[in-house]
Amino acid sequence: MKLITRQSLLFFSAFIISGASTVFAADEATIQRGKQMYMSLTCFACHGQEGKGMVRKRDRKSKKTGNWKYRKGDPMPGFEAYPKLAGQNSKYLYTQMMDIFEGRRNNGMSAAMLGIKIMIDSTAKEGDLQAVADYLSQVRK
Repeated sequence: MKLITRQSLLFFSAFIISGASTVFAADEATIQRGKQMYMSLTCFACHGQEGKGMVRKRDRKSKKTGNWKYRKGDPMPGFEAYPKLAGQNSKYLYTQMMDIFEGRRNNGMSAAMLGIKIMIDSTAKEGDLQAVADYLSQVRK
């Protein structure tokens, strides 16, 4: 008895290769709502404008030594520990947010997110955090 037929194996392979996440992609309205919530909840203050991290925008050389002080894309001082969220899996992002807000995760810089919990409790509606996760998952790294 065969547990997996050749046809089901080919279907499954095509499903994975085609990018399974696109099959379950959020609609454009949800992504726009997520982008709006990302900005209004001030997520950008630590994670960058599009969840790409707080990074330097241009190169800079020291005028005295001629050595590079920093290069474009280097993390800004004080923001090295905040994760880049752009392009992450939507389900993963949502699960991490819920774990932080419900107290199941309290490592790293997760305590900083508790500061916005008050804003989430007062302004966010059902599905808004999922919309933020959907938005961030659509942003290219």
